[in-house]
Amino acid sequence: MTLPPAVRAAVEAWIAARGSVAGPLFTNQDRARKGSGRLTDSAVYRLVRDLGKKAGIKARPHGLRHSAITDALDRTNGNIRAVRKFSRHKDFNVLVVYDDNRSDLAGDIARLVSED
Repeated sequence: MTLPPAVRAAVEAWIAARGSVAGPLFTNQDRARKGSGRLTDSAVYRLVRDLGKKAGIKARPHGLRHSAITDALDRTNGNIRAVRKFSRHKDFNVLVVYDDNRSDLAGDIARLVSED
C-alpha cells in the first residue's frame, strides 16, 4: 500500500516509540485491561469517539471513512475507479451512492424533469 509521506513519517515515528519487536503495529494501551493486546474494533471506536468529544464534534470511525471517501470523490471530480482503489470497496454501487449524496445527482434530475 502506498502511504503519503506524512503518514509514512507518523508510522515510522510510532514504530520508533513502540519499538521494532514483532507483533501488532497498534496495541491496546488500556492498562486496566491487563496489559497491551491487539487494538480491537471497539477500542478504535471509543478512541475516535472520545477524541471527537475533546474536539467538540461527534466522531465515529465509519463517519471518518465516509468523509474521506466523499472528499476523495470531490478532489478527483467523481473518479469512482480511483476512489474504489482508495476505499477498497468491492462494489461500485456503494461508491455511486456516496457520489450521488455528494453531488445530489438525483435532485438535479428531479429538477430537470419537473421543469415546464
